[in-house]
Amino acid sequence: MKYATFGMEKAAYKVAILVNDIRRDEIQKAYLTPYGLDPSQVIVIQVHQTPGKKKTPVAEIKDWIDQELVPVLTDLGTEYLIVGDGDYFKVLGKTTKVEKMLGYVIPSDLGPWCSVYVPNYRTIFYDPGKVHEKIALGINALKSWIAGTYVTPGVDIIKFSAYPRTYDEIEAWLERLLEMDVPLTVDIEGFGLKHFNSGIGTITFCWSKHEGIAFPIDYEAVEWTDEDGGKHFGRQIVNKPIRHLLKRFFERCEQKLIYHGIAFDVYVMVYQLFMDHILDNKGLLYGLEVMLRNWECTKLISYLAVNSCSRNKLGLKDQALEFAGDYAQEEIKDITKIPLPELLQYNLVDGLSTWFTAEKNWPKMVADQQQEIYETIFKPATIDIIQMQLTGMPVNMDRVLEVEKVLQAISDTALAAIRANPLLGAYEYKLKEAHVDKRNAELKVKRISINDPECDKIIFKPTSDPQLQGFLFEHLGLPILSRTQAKQPSTDGDTLKALQNHTKDPNILAFLASLIDFNAVGTILNSFIPAMKGAQLGPDGWHYLFGNFNLGGTVSGRLSSSKPNLQNLPANVFMEAKRLTQQLRDSLLAFISKGKLSLGKLIKYCFQAPRGWFFCGIDFASLEDRISALTTKDPNKLKVYTDGYDGHSLRAYAYFGDQMPDIDPNSVASINSIQDKYPPQRQDSKAPTFALTYQGTFKTLMNNCGFTEALAKSIEFSYHELYQVSDAWVADKLNQASKVGYITAAFGLRVRTPMLHQVIRGTSKTPYEAEAEGRTAGNALGQSWCLLNSRAGSEFMGKVRSSDFRHDIKPCAQIHDAQYFLVRDDIDAIRYANDNVVKACEWQDHPDIWHDEVKLGGEFSIFYPDWSKEVGIPNGAEPSEIYAAFEEHVGKLQKAA
Repeated sequence: MKYATFGMEKAAYKVAILVNDIRRDEIQKAYLTPYGLDPSQVIVIQVHQTPGKKKTPVAEIKDWIDQELVPVLTDLGTEYLIVGDGDYFKVLGKTTKVEKMLGYVIPSDLGPWCSVYVPNYRTIFYDPGKVHEKIALGINALKSWIAGTYVTPGVDIIKFSAYPRTYDEIEAWLERLLEMDVPLTVDIEGFGLKHFNSGIGTITFCWSKHEGIAFPIDYEAVEWTDEDGGKHFGRQIVNKPIRHLLKRFFERCEQKLIYHGIAFDVYVMVYQLFMDHILDNKGLLYGLEVMLRNWECTKLISYLAVNSCSRNKLGLKDQALEFAGDYAQEEIKDITKIPLPELLQYNLVDGLSTWFTAEKNWPKMVADQQQEIYETIFKPATIDIIQMQLTGMPVNMDRVLEVEKVLQAISDTALAAIRANPLLGAYEYKLKEAHVDKRNAELKVKRISINDPECDKIIFKPTSDPQLQGFLFEHLGLPILSRTQAKQPSTDGDTLKALQNHTKDPNILAFLASLIDFNAVGTILNSFIPAMKGAQLGPDGWHYLFGNFNLGGTVSGRLSSSKPNLQNLPANVFMEAKRLTQQLRDSLLAFISKGKLSLGKLIKYCFQAPRGWFFCGIDFASLEDRISALTTKDPNKLKVYTDGYDGHSLRAYAYFGDQMPDIDPNSVASINSIQDKYPPQRQDSKAPTFALTYQGTFKTLMNNCGFTEALAKSIEFSYHELYQVSDAWVADKLNQASKVGYITAAFGLRVRTPMLHQVIRGTSKTPYEAEAEGRTAGNALGQSWCLLNSRAGSEFMGKVRSSDFRHDIKPCAQIHDAQYFLVRDDIDAIRYANDNVVKACEWQDHPDIWHDEVKLGGEFSIFYPDWSKEVGIPNGAEPSEIYAAFEEHVGKLQKAA
């Protein structure tokens, strides 16, 4: 057993620190000195790790603790354990939730000692602030235990509570709340995660982090057992009298209301309290006016207070852990499985924790100068997010079912091609052999052979990452190009495409092509088709797909979405023609010949406006490229817009100019002629440009594009030679980040760089992780300007909601740098949308992006008859021009048909 002490060795040590690697000075600096622990009373013990394995099996951990650790601790008279290894703390603390146990002192049943968990001291490098906070939770808890002042986290945080149950009691309390004239935190518990199925089970209002009330609304306390034998303590009802009281409260409430995740709570309550059905736009808008009169959101505040290139945990339980402890309910996904008294107290603690989080993170946000972006970008965007979540995307269900059949046929064809590949037989034989060895090691008497019937079930599964990794990288010997966060060889779509550049074996190429097809279709079949089939039927007979939009879900601040991930809809999920094998293209010919879709637009084909409406949208014109030019002021990026260069042709000449002897590099017309004269080289320039733009290197080009090292280095050099100014601009930002610990992105958004802050960039000693963080930060400098899309949406929809068209223009989604709407079939509404949303997208009054020649903007489009077919409407078009553009589009469709 390896160990270390501080000073002369002794016979007894009160405190033992368990770690998986002993670095005495770092341990003392992280665990002892800041907390005044006496080093002479501490012994450091290195835990057992299985050689050659990343993770030590639980059985080995238990054996080592029983046979080696316990006797040593007993001999040393140890009273306290500080455990810096999560796997060992899970066994010692008998828990599966290590992070949730921060601040808890756990008495041991193995001996007369108690344990606290702390993060491994070596993780301090990755985010010093966060890790030091967590270490402090653990060690300060131990110190208070030793001093006899320890209080279990979350215990005694409720100083006053009331749980009214009757109509009169609830009415009386709501009146008292109105009379308090203080801010209130609000939190609901629902029966589902969508507005149409959530109901409002219970609600809490708290006027401090120790005082509040909670009461039921749609939760009826009644015990029953479901078909699977599960016990329930309540059921969902629609309690109209209590709902009426709650609605009247919000209508009369002038106080500030504070939520953690307002895009859920208010989104649900607007629908449940103010809307009669999913298309009730009048109720929706009235609900927004009432519920968003005076509010704050601690989830957004927390994001702005802690946003970092390291992982952000913005959940209420994470943000308030030191205050409320681990109070999460295992059955919270189904609140009927929780007795009402427990549910009400749980809901109340959510409200108290929201107060704590506000007090904790508001000062941080203000101190870091993030209040302006909160007030001017994040809060206005939240109104649009809630309206989008309640409006949804229009879906033609017949087309969804039609596309599902096509996709399933493609999937079946691809799977058959995978299974028929001659390379697979030998690998499946290995899998069967491994199964036989494992089973025979488990069996005590009986033995099986590879001919046993149970081995017939052992087949290669392309959805199994371990099997795919074994086949590609061990059996076939393909190079590992990238790794997952778990350090396993990556088999994602980009990697599979890149692997095609690392073999000439026709069988391997055929396998990879079939696998790419299978995965592309599988993503749609397993994610988007089920989501679209779950679209809700409206009273107009049309279906609507409702997603969730997350502001603060990315480091760069750009909007993300979930359930389903609508950000993947336009580009990442659609199958491009070039990604399909000829065999699979042929399987689509019958469908395509009907004129119903083009390859790459399978999902868009399913989105169609209901009768009397148009599905419309606007996409910023080359937003990321323009922003890069505007922010960096790189002349070679700017002249694409000032001089009229074709950007791809300009870069193609920089990379492959030796193949273009007739091109004059000083002539715009000559450079632009590359589009016609050298289309292969122009196409070949796109992938390396994308990789190098996002901080890739020549190795990235070798892996992703299959270039030789010499060619990859040549292209990398040419790219950086072309864009010296923008390179210097990014480098300056990152060098500054290494000094101050953050970069400032769009609208002043702070992106913290904890690893860069501890190193000197660009030296041989700069850790890989710090360089990776630099790439993340560098990418965020450009990607954060997608907040312009949120800003434009807020400007436009703010006008709409106060105009005569408030019921004629409804926001459906914001996806990357595009916005989508339902606009009534009315020429005045179409013209209003075209004029005003384009104007909103043209805004560039921020000093970082203003330019007298290079302008932002986009073109408004009508998608008719569905999203896969688009007619662009000229900026500022008169009604006659709009009619003409639309009629021309319809004429082309009729001719094609």
